[in-house]
Amino acid sequence: MLTIASGILGLGSSPSSFGQTLALLITFGGIGVIANVLIVYVVAQVLAERKQNQERLEQLRQARRTS
Repeated sequence: MLTIASGILGLGSSPSSFGQTLALLITFGGIGVIANVLIVYVVAQVLAERKQNQERLEQLRQARRTS
């Protein structure tokens, strides 16, 4: 079965080459997913910190106006 699938996909003639190719695809795909999750997390943290900084700056401006 794997030999047929690997022949159709053009991944080589033996099941081991198919398995290696599949393992590499899963590995690098997984690394890509993990990297994207980390990037989204960092961007979310940066945006949250920016919002906090803007709120603090607005509070300081309001305090100066009332003083």
